[in-house]
Amino acid sequence: MAPADSAFPDNGSLPTKGPAETRYTELSQDRAPYLDRARRCAELTIPYLIPPDDLAQGQELPSLYQSVGANGVTNLASKLLLTMLPPNEPCFRLRVNNLVVEREEENADKEFRTKIEKALSRIEQAVLADIEASGDRPVVAEGNQHLIVAGNVLYHDDPKKGLRLFPLSRYVVERDPMGTPVEIVVEETVNLDTLPEDVAERIREAADTLGQPSIKGDDRKDVNIYTHLKRGPKKWSVYQECRGVKLPGSEGSYKLEACPWLPVRMYSIAGENYGRSFVELQLGDLGSLESLCQSLVEGSAVSAKVVGLVNPNGVTDPKALAESANGDMIEGNADDVAFLQVQKGADFQVVAAQIQRLEQRLKTAFLMMDGVRRDAERVTAEEIRVIAQELETGLGGVYTLISQEFQLPYIASRMATMTRQKRIPELPKGTVTPSIVTGFEAIGRGNDKQKLLEFLKAGTELMGESFLGLLNPQNAVTRLASAMGISTEGLVKDEEELAQERQAAQQQAQGQMMMEKLGPEALRQIGGMAQAGNAEALQGMQQGLEQQMQQQQP
Repeated sequence: MAPADSAFPDNGSLPTKGPAETRYTELSQDRAPYLDRARRCAELTIPYLIPPDDLAQGQELPSLYQSVGANGVTNLASKLLLTMLPPNEPCFRLRVNNLVVEREEENADKEFRTKIEKALSRIEQAVLADIEASGDRPVVAEGNQHLIVAGNVLYHDDPKKGLRLFPLSRYVVERDPMGTPVEIVVEETVNLDTLPEDVAERIREAADTLGQPSIKGDDRKDVNIYTHLKRGPKKWSVYQECRGVKLPGSEGSYKLEACPWLPVRMYSIAGENYGRSFVELQLGDLGSLESLCQSLVEGSAVSAKVVGLVNPNGVTDPKALAESANGDMIEGNADDVAFLQVQKGADFQVVAAQIQRLEQRLKTAFLMMDGVRRDAERVTAEEIRVIAQELETGLGGVYTLISQEFQLPYIASRMATMTRQKRIPELPKGTVTPSIVTGFEAIGRGNDKQKLLEFLKAGTELMGESFLGLLNPQNAVTRLASAMGISTEGLVKDEEELAQERQAAQQQAQGQMMMEKLGPEALRQIGGMAQAGNAEALQGMQQGLEQQMQQQQP
């Protein structure tokens, strides 16, 4: 536990505001422009992600005139989720320091690498099983939406409650020039009934003494708790406070490499404490699309309104016309009646064409398949695959930042929790390190696979079957499986299995040649010897044939 903070008075006095709440207020000024921008992005995509600050509970948010932004956000968030936490497959690998492996192999343990890799594989599967059972994926899916819309989100990997999420409106962060978080303050609204009774009573007394709104009885039970994290040279220190009262038992510390509080950004900007969002890059198109869709919908509603005009000097009775049923006969003149028309069809076509262009650009940006497919009579699946791969490659920078700020710290925090719970062994520091194998690395493997397939195809077209004779088939299969992220263990035969198969095939061929050499009469003699049980004669005949065949071989 960390020592008591000197900014707090002793237990006999009641502070007006604690240092955590004060620091939250100070850092909120730096967050304000990013939060305003995030709310603007949410207005055009998914408004409830970052609602207005003055939104009352139960108050409805305004509806949008287009859904391209919302569909794009959910589509891209799902793609990021499959990359960050792929189902039934670990997003990381535990790597061993090669120097350690070489040293152990030099000490006569030739199978050290195989043993350690099998042990690490079991740890990877244990961590994967824990993630699968934790229910973290829905939280990460929602967090991805916050990243895409607001550009920032805070995760807390609670050992008891699992992964939690805090939107940009609920936390502040300060980073050093390298972008590393050095201070985090989180604001959380909780009910007093969820706190220990002694803590809740002290908070009520503080409110009454300081003249704050009463929270006794059933009145105003929701209070704000502030969690303050500060990075030091060797560890993170943390404590919680509420209305100037430090919560007992909330003080603690985390290792620098295993802090469970993870502030994640979509795009990092040098010198800024907060990130930028993906929607912010498309804000111009989204704003234009919303305005044009609103104009088209409202104009279409005006055009759809049916209003009849009757000549006041004509013989047609407007009342009789309005009250007549379908198929009725009334007295009148057709020239006395006309229907009001907007005559804006050509203008609406211009608006519709611009809307189509904006939708196409946005669907392409959000990696939606109907945006990838070009408008043509014949579009091959290979063309769609290539375009989709090029677009996804453009997210390489996003994958890199997410792996550094979420995946690696998340895995480290989860492994630290499992180590404390004795569910996995403690790994020696500096010897085994986790590395992310999805996202940017997967893009690199995809490029390797494409280059390998193109090389094999070009060589076959140029040289024909003779090209295949120049290749090492086993190495080619191994490289292709590695490029596709597929484990070859138990799938591809090793050298020992291939040697055994070659030896068995050779023995079978020799047996066939022996049968051909013997002829029908010798086969009948062998059959008679077998029936008589003359094993020595059979063995002598077999040895003689083998010697004869060896002499005939060049």
